[in-house]
Amino acid sequence: MLTGPAVSSSRRESVSSVKSVSFKYRASVELGVLLEDFRLMCNDAIGIAIRKKPKGRFELIELACPYLKQYHLHSHYILSACEVACSAYKNKKRKSMPYVKRAFLKLDKQSYRLIHLLLRIPVTAGRYIFLTLQGSNYHSSFIDDPRLKRGSVTITNQSVSIAFSKQTPLIEPVGNLGMDINERNVTVSTTDGFEKKFEALGEVAEIKERYREIRARIGKAARQDRRIERRLFAKYGKREKNRTSQRIHEITHTIVDYASTKQLAIKMEKLRGIRRLYHKGNGRGASFRGRMNSWVFGKTRRLVDYKAAWLGVPAYSVDPRGTSSYCPDCGSRVALLPERKLYCAKCDRNWDRDVLASKNIMACAVPQDRPSRGSSEGERGDDGSNPPSRWREVGLLGQREP
Repeated sequence: MLTGPAVSSSRRESVSSVKSVSFKYRASVELGVLLEDFRLMCNDAIGIAIRKKPKGRFELIELACPYLKQYHLHSHYILSACEVACSAYKNKKRKSMPYVKRAFLKLDKQSYRLIHLLLRIPVTAGRYIFLTLQGSNYHSSFIDDPRLKRGSVTITNQSVSIAFSKQTPLIEPVGNLGMDINERNVTVSTTDGFEKKFEALGEVAEIKERYREIRARIGKAARQDRRIERRLFAKYGKREKNRTSQRIHEITHTIVDYASTKQLAIKMEKLRGIRRLYHKGNGRGASFRGRMNSWVFGKTRRLVDYKAAWLGVPAYSVDPRGTSSYCPDCGSRVALLPERKLYCAKCDRNWDRDVLASKNIMACAVPQDRPSRGSSEGERGDDGSNPPSRWREVGLLGQREP
């Protein structure tokens, strides 16, 4: 199971990507005590950070080390607790004093040892806890791959998450894939003529709507007992997450795998400020706001980003402005028709709105892929090249190109 990987890039030659792979295991009583001690260490370090206001993690370690040594644990736990505390303290979005509620622990790659599915973590100097991880062939493919580097490990009372990283050479794309993310579908178009709508995103919207109604009923039935309410919210929230994540993973895996096989670069819209359009008081109904705020465009994009980086597929972001307003063949403005249809008077052609948008997104970063006949951008040059694209280009994985 994949859990929130991070992606970073090093220009165009290669890309560094990280996957966090989750393993199930059975927690012992001794491990439960260790998880709780680490949680208390994190909260103590957060309190010291709030009072002393250190400038960075290393200064916090110097301040907190004398206090955290009283737990009599391995010194690596002090470093990890200060790292967690520094991240919580420097979070600009926090509205109150941060506090770690759930027991867990985090260790860097020098602190643990993994021999196939046997994990050894330290308690004190010379004293260890051994965990037997439950894994499949999928998990073994990460553990036994010598090309992958192991990173930090995060342990809860239910699972163990290990980060694996690698440096992958970027492929030299021979074409491009435009990807339009809508509320109920993901539409892709490629330079080799392939077009497809992934309607499974509509199932995600329906699942979220169904669970929104379930949460409303829980709120009415259990409002007298907050403990029952929280327990039911957690239960059905986990079900909703699992069912929606599975469908989004299937969609993004198919898209990235096709782009990798055909050696295509992926182009996506960089959507910003969407949530601000659906705040309370903007004249929209509560049902519409709830539907729009549950739109999974951000998660879909993040999954494509890290899966593309893992396979060495270039992923770009483009300005979404006007991608559904102009004909991809001639560049003329299109007219709006019912049922998400568009009409280009110059080409005398009807377009599906999502297909048109995906084609324009595909052509944003690569001007030569859009035909220039009749375009208001200018005529084809003497050397046969197309005029510059009217779309603003954004570089690899969201970084603007010079």
